[in-house]
Amino acid sequence: MLCVTDKPEEGNAFGKATLADWQQVHGRLPPLLVRYLLSADQGDWFTRLVAYLLWVKKNAQGPWPMYINMLPKVDELTNLMNYRPDELEEFQSASFAALASQERTQIRDLHETLFSSSSGELKALKLADSLDDTVWGCCMVNSRGFSDVVNGETVSLLVPLADMANHSLSPNAAYRFNVEQDAFEISALQDVEVGTEACISYGCTGKDNRGLMRDYGFALPGNYNDRIPFSAGDDIASQLAAKAAGGTQGSQGRPSLDGWRLMATLGLGGRPSIGRYNLDTAADAARGDSEQDVAQRRRLAAVMSLNPFLRFPGLPRPGSGTAGIPEWSQTELQAERRSIDALLAQCSSMMASMPTSVETDEQLLAAAAAGGSGAGPQMNVRRQQAVRVRLENKNLLLAAQAVLQQYADSLS
Repeated sequence: MLCVTDKPEEGNAFGKATLADWQQVHGRLPPLLVRYLLSADQGDWFTRLVAYLLWVKKNAQGPWPMYINMLPKVDELTNLMNYRPDELEEFQSASFAALASQERTQIRDLHETLFSSSSGELKALKLADSLDDTVWGCCMVNSRGFSDVVNGETVSLLVPLADMANHSLSPNAAYRFNVEQDAFEISALQDVEVGTEACISYGCTGKDNRGLMRDYGFALPGNYNDRIPFSAGDDIASQLAAKAAGGTQGSQGRPSLDGWRLMATLGLGGRPSIGRYNLDTAADAARGDSEQDVAQRRRLAAVMSLNPFLRFPGLPRPGSGTAGIPEWSQTELQAERRSIDALLAQCSSMMASMPTSVETDEQLLAAAAAGGSGAGPQMNVRRQQAVRVRLENKNLLLAAQAVLQQYADSLS
């Protein structure tokens, strides 16, 4: 395995010992690389592990070439940093495109200043002849690296074969470095049937799909952490749109929904905390891969997206549902309906801003999977993944529309 200590200045005994063991088995590393890997004032754990991997890719013998050949090639990687400028429009999302562009710029800078064989600080090591080499190394470390604490020392690792374990919201296995056995282990957390895949948690349960695409190159269907960027209506763009539609500045006001009534209508439990609703318990109960669980997580993410607009007047009787909520006047009822309509209009506007429909995206992915021409000649793996991302964004919007419409119908 490849191992670096995250904070050498706080102790580097395990990192040094592991590096010495590696050299004893596989041969000596260049002094410049050793100094960099053990340095407390150069780079960080990420750049050190990338440098280590890039050197191994070019120079190591024994089992390492076989391992390197098993890893994805750069054209197969869908991490955001690997997207080209002409591919960003496939996301149909300004936030995804901006993050991908930012990631690409940062990695290009890192390549030129550190890893490049012609201009980088480590150019004597001939680590990366091209930007693609650096992108590959960075994607591998981002998506396949492990982090653990060994004897109080936080270390980052690349472990051949173990890094092929996939992520699951309901993992049936876990990893650790066994100090007593001096071995990295993946152990079952429960009885696993023969033929069932052993999956671990990547420790990314708090990441939205932007974070997952940045670090791992995949998006989770029904990601509870995704949020719809609803507008409060007080930004300049919304005010100009309202004016163009014949309204006055601020005439619509900020959308506001009765949190108690909405949650009771949807049959959701939980309590607000510091003015915000929390549905983590409900999300934990929907961690499976079934279509039902995916749909439930989308529904919960849609509701959580409404958090900035929820109000919780008073406190209804526990377990009373809508029966414990005071009746509304006609004025209050009309105001609630206007807020629902405003948020539904935002959903429709966001959906309309994306050039393709849900059905078109599904057809594109089906054609790509079948290897047919329906996906188009330029539908490489990055573009395919971008289509999956935008399809998930649309499905989340549809879930929000369904939630809001259900609430609207309950007020009729």
